[in-house]
Amino acid sequence: MSILWTPSTQCDGAVQLRQLQEILSQPPGFIQAIEDDSALEAVEQIAATIPTEDSILLLGIGGSALGARALADSLTPENTRELVILDNIDPDTVEGHLSRLDLARTTILVISKSGATAETSAQLLRAISAVQAAGVDPDQKIIAITDREKGPLRALASSRNWRSLEVPSDVSGRFSVMTAVGWLPAILVGIDIRKLVSGAKNCLEDLRHAGEDHALIQWTSDWARRASSHKTVVLFSYRDRLRTFGDWFAQLWAESLGKRNNLSGTEVWAGSTPLVARGVTDQHSLVQLFMEGPDDKQYLFLDAPVEGADPPIEPALADLHPDFEYLAGKSLGQLRTAEFEGTIAALRGASRPVSTIELEKLDAAHLGGLMLLWELMTVLAAAVLEVDPYDQPGVEAGKAVAFAKLGRVGWQERAAEITGGIASPSPAPPIDC
Repeated sequence: MSILWTPSTQCDGAVQLRQLQEILSQPPGFIQAIEDDSALEAVEQIAATIPTEDSILLLGIGGSALGARALADSLTPENTRELVILDNIDPDTVEGHLSRLDLARTTILVISKSGATAETSAQLLRAISAVQAAGVDPDQKIIAITDREKGPLRALASSRNWRSLEVPSDVSGRFSVMTAVGWLPAILVGIDIRKLVSGAKNCLEDLRHAGEDHALIQWTSDWARRASSHKTVVLFSYRDRLRTFGDWFAQLWAESLGKRNNLSGTEVWAGSTPLVARGVTDQHSLVQLFMEGPDDKQYLFLDAPVEGADPPIEPALADLHPDFEYLAGKSLGQLRTAEFEGTIAALRGASRPVSTIELEKLDAAHLGGLMLLWELMTVLAAAVLEVDPYDQPGVEAGKAVAFAKLGRVGWQERAAEITGGIASPSPAPPIDC
């Protein structure tokens, strides 16, 4: 397998190489997870218990859903088994899917590391009610993926004798795609999860022998050099199948790096903003800003070859109008590639920092390797900013206020601390259109 990563400039990578070596000498949980064959076997055993005719309804939010969606969209855009991912609590969406699915032939995956995620808990309770109303025993249809020992979801799975899998205690949600969180949905839609893991392992082995010229080291060094002036990282994907990979990246990058305090407890308000763009669509929306707006962004273009049908435009159709002549005999893929290369050249011509990542093939091995690289890239960026990439205190604050509003016992005082007694602004008069 091959991932061609071209950083925008060559940098001194000594600091980042040393940081990478320190990370790999004491591997974080998400790296240890890909070397746990017993966890893969457990996923395969659970997958074998699910009827092949069942649709899959995944209940989860954030890291419990984004990785699975990225894997499914990237590798099985036309999978034969239906996968519905409810990663929000909009009643229209939830009720629409629950009313449409044949719940007697639907397996429900409920995913929450803590087991107490409010949105997922609410989804689960609503799904149980819908399944019961359909005359189906929910205990036979639910599979829980959660912490090994603690949390209400683990307690419920044990008391109700649900099938279950574990999220390693040292793997936070946004780094959990290479655990049962990503593997079970992936295998159910036909993805070879062992190839996914082997791709990640191949990249890991490559990194163990990396020098300063390694693309990951060079990109992170270049990013670090510009981190204070170019705070936004634009991921510009030129394959529709990789569109939701961008959503996975956005959570990983934003939640890992956006921190009020650094590792010493000093208030720093650190971070780097992810912006996901889609080629070629956003050439007609965002590129004007990228070209002539503020020079405060770093660009990372992502591409992979098209392997499906890509027929040329019939030359005779050029006769419809002289302006169409240049398209005669060309394919949509050729136009896409030309626009990919043209946008990169234009941005570089405007002195914007542009890097590219091109996959040799869009398959499980390459995507597994890319995801591991992205996770390590994020941890290295956190080392530059001197922040903890694994916590998310800012997310918890909003939850505390929401819990207080819902009357959850024990959260009123914490909510008052967060809001500081500040009243919400009075609404303006309604606009009559």
